[in-house]
Amino acid sequence: MKRIRKSINLVLSAIIVALGFGSCVSQQKYRAAQEEIKQLHEQNGRLSADNDALLRENADLRKALKIRNKMEQPKVVYGPRPTNYKENINR
Repeated sequence: MKRIRKSINLVLSAIIVALGFGSCVSQQKYRAAQEEIKQLHEQNGRLSADNDALLRENADLRKALKIRNKMEQPKVVYGPRPTNYKENINR
């Protein structure tokens, strides 16, 4: 009975020690992964802000282009062509 109890205690101690050493490495990897995730979230926030700024700038440029197109309406000339009109000017 004593031998079984010692072997059970030995096995349980080995499991506890193995879990303890394994958790150190796992914890370091977990912290590194959390830090990387944090950096990616910060980068995502910066990129979203840049994207929003570019969208606003694009909208402003489109408005300016519409205003410019309204100002530059094509000129229409009514009436007959001039009397001194030549078909081929390059001759």
